[in-house]
Order: sequence, then C-alpha cells, then structure tokens
Amino acid sequence: MLNFTLISKKNFLSFLKKTNLILISIFNNLQFNNLKRLTKLFLIDKRVIITLLIIFFSVFVHLSTPAFYKDSWVKEIVKNQFEKEFEFEIEFSDKLNYAIFPIPHFNFKDVKFISNEKKLAQIETIKVYLTFSKFLDKNKMNIQNIVVKKAKFDFYKKDLKNLIDFFNRKINEKKITISDSKIFLKDNTDEIYSIISLDKSNSIYDNFESVNKLDMNGKIFNNSFKLNLKNDFLNKRSNLDLVLNKINKRFINTIDFTNKIKVGSISYYDSRKKYNINYTFNNDSLKFFSDEKVDDKFFYTGVIDFSPFSSNLQINLKSVNLKKLLGNQSFFLEVLKSNIFMNENLNFNVKVQSKNISDHRKLKDLNLHINFENQSLNFNQSNLLLKDILSIRLVDSEFINSKKKQYFIGYFEILINDYPNLYSFFQTKKEYRKKINSINLEIKYDFLKDNLSVEKLIIDDESNQNIQNILQQFNLDSRPIKNRIDLRNFFNSIIEEL
Repeated sequence: MLNFTLISKKNFLSFLKKTNLILISIFNNLQFNNLKRLTKLFLIDKRVIITLLIIFFSVFVHLSTPAFYKDSWVKEIVKNQFEKEFEFEIEFSDKLNYAIFPIPHFNFKDVKFISNEKKLAQIETIKVYLTFSKFLDKNKMNIQNIVVKKAKFDFYKKDLKNLIDFFNRKINEKKITISDSKIFLKDNTDEIYSIISLDKSNSIYDNFESVNKLDMNGKIFNNSFKLNLKNDFLNKRSNLDLVLNKINKRFINTIDFTNKIKVGSISYYDSRKKYNINYTFNNDSLKFFSDEKVDDKFFYTGVIDFSPFSSNLQINLKSVNLKKLLGNQSFFLEVLKSNIFMNENLNFNVKVQSKNISDHRKLKDLNLHINFENQSLNFNQSNLLLKDILSIRLVDSEFINSKKKQYFIGYFEILINDYPNLYSFFQTKKEYRKKINSINLEIKYDFLKDNLSVEKLIIDDESNQNIQNILQQFNLDSRPIKNRIDLRNFFNSIIEEL
C-alpha cells in the first residue's frame, strides 16, 4: 500500500500552479498571429533555399564550362603558356580529362618535356589548375598552378650552367609542385652516375616580395635532404639552405649581388663545429678562402676561372695521414678512379701542404701536387722529406684509368743529404755503406691487382745486371711492400749489389 503522507498539501498546490502556467504559455504561442509569423518565416527560408540552389547551379555550370572545350584547343593554350615561361617544349598524349573538384583542373597523362630536340622529362601525370575567373572566355583562361607527379628528369653536366641562370632570373609565376619523381644525373654518354629522388618540390616567383622560392626534399646517395632556396631581387641577396639528415650536415650559402663583383659566404655545420668559406665572383672567375688559418696561412684558398675553365686550390694542413690520403681504399683515390673529373673542358691544379705526417714520425714537409689537364691526371713536382736525410721528388707521373686498366706510373728522384743516417735508418751492414748521392726510381702500381712493380732503379747514374735481376725477381714474386721491414730488406738487397 502506497504511502502519500510524505507529500504536504502546500507542496502539492505549488506543483499544480506551476503546471498551469506552463500550459497557458503553450496555448498563447498557438494563437493566430504567432502562426502567421511562423508561416512567413518558412516562406522566407524557402526563398533563401531556392536562391542558394540557383547560385550553386550557376557556379557549377560556370566551372563546368572548360569541360566542353576541344582537347586540341586546351593542349594548345597550356602548351603556349608553358613554353612562354620555360625554355623547353611540351608534348601531350591523347589522354586528357577535366575535373571540378577539389579545384577545377585539366589532367594530362604521359607528357614529355623536350629541350634542344632531346627529352628532358617523361611525366606520368600533370594537373593544370585554372583561375576561377574568365571561364566563359576561353581566350582569357589562365593557369593558376601546376602539379607534376611521377616524373623522370634527365639532367646532364652541361645543364648546370642553365640551371644557375634559371635561378638568376625571375622563375615561374605559376606555382609548380613536383612530387614522387626522380632526377637522373647523366654524363655525355648517357650513363647514369647518380639519382635524386624528389618527395616534393615547390617553386614560384613571388611578385609581392620579388623573390624566387624553391623548397625541395628528397634523397641523394641514400641520404635524405631538405633544400630551401630564395633569390631576393629587391634586396639583391640569395640564400640557400641545404640539410643532409642522415650524416647530420648542413650548408648555408648567402650571396650579395648588389655590385658587379658578388660577395658570398658558405657556412658548413657538422655535429660539432661550424666552418666558413668566403668568396667573391664575377663573370670571369671565382675566388675563395677559409676563415680558419694554419700557421698564418689560410686553411685553403683558391681561384676558379670560367672561360676557359680552370682552377687552382691551395690546402694547408697541420698534419696528414698518408695511408688515409693515398691508400688503395682511400676516399681520395676512390674519387680519382670514379672518372668524375673526366671532362675535356676541365683543368685544375690542387696543392696540399703539410709539415707533419701523422703515421710516420720521420717524414715531413709534404707537398702534393694534383694536376689535371687535357683529360690527363698527374702528380708531377710533388715532394716529401725524410727528416734531414733525403728528399723525394716526383719528376714525372701518369694516372691511367679505364674499365680494364687502373694504374699509376711514377718517376722519382731521391737526393740523399746524409747517407750515414740513411744507412742507420735501414740498418745496413757496415761493409756495404758506400757513399751515394742520388737514386732514380721508376715504379708502376696496378690498382686492380693491388700490385707494385719497380720498372727501373739507378743509383748515382749507374746500374748493373745483379740489380736488374733483383728487380725482375721482385716483380715476379709480386710481393707488396707493406711496412718498414719490407722496405728495409728491399733497400739493403740493392745496396749489397753496388
């Protein structure tokens, strides 16, 4: 049995009063005037809806207009606008369609860029986005921006100058985006020596700021990179920022091209230190030097002449490791063997100086000359001291590099200043310690076979059959001279036959 005694009479009357007020309010809202206002509001909303539908339909028809243009005309207008901004031709296939969403654009398939009757790029897809205005006047239709996907670009060494000139002037005013593409770096024989993978690249000339802008990220030599380039024509400054993520390196290049002689600097960052290169250049040459100095000399300094192309570079080191510099697996020799410098228009001379040799306490004062001229590489006039005992000079040399042959031939002149100390150094037996003034030596080193042969050896302008027999046997045995003991035994076997 329910118990209502907990509800007082007062509370029950208050509840009835509130309920009555709510019902009166509802019925008041249902009066004729209020119903009329609701009906009028509905009619207004209906007109708004109809108006919106008309606007939407008009915009849709407006945006759909280019779909009715002839394919041939569309290709022609896009071709003309492309070739007006860029110094190459464009070829289209028959694969073309038009889409409104998300932004009105034409979609081209299998497109080619042609430069000097040579294919510059093969592109799977190009999307050409149009400006919203003037759709109904096809003669005034303009490209807004361009998206290139899955392209293969061929880039040759000779194209480097064109690329530099391209960014020295105002580039495309239409934004160009390139994604999921590759750049194949090729030599004159169409051999690929490197590939750059582009994840995404954006380029545009900003009219408001008067700046060329290029942002690029991708991979080269299996190392991801990020590149940002700005060329400010108003303030006449150029900035390049390159980050190599995997090896934790960064390069920042700044150029002031206000005057005829441009002034620039390159900052190189690694995980521990920052290095600066300062340079000036004009149409004829480039001069550069480092901030860092070694014994009051610049760490490196150089000059590059553009026409004809030649360069001179001087490097001053506190110390050098000969094995790391000239060993068979050294980075320096790997670069030489790669044939990257084999260009008929390239000439250079590099001088490397170091007072100390870190891997041999008695060797000092290295002067290494690297000369490349007329596609021929040599190290002529390089020299080295063995304390005050003797001096070694490379009189004549040749570096042969082909697919089947990789070897070095050198003719050395060794002048002996202190022959008693020389014999002490090689621990020669006293009965064989004759006075000698010079040694002339011709050697050949085969990089593919890792084999050293002595072609000729003359001491004080004399030689004999016994010495020739030793050389012949040494070459037949193909015994490498790996350490000081091997060198000592070879030297003493020659001295004993004098």
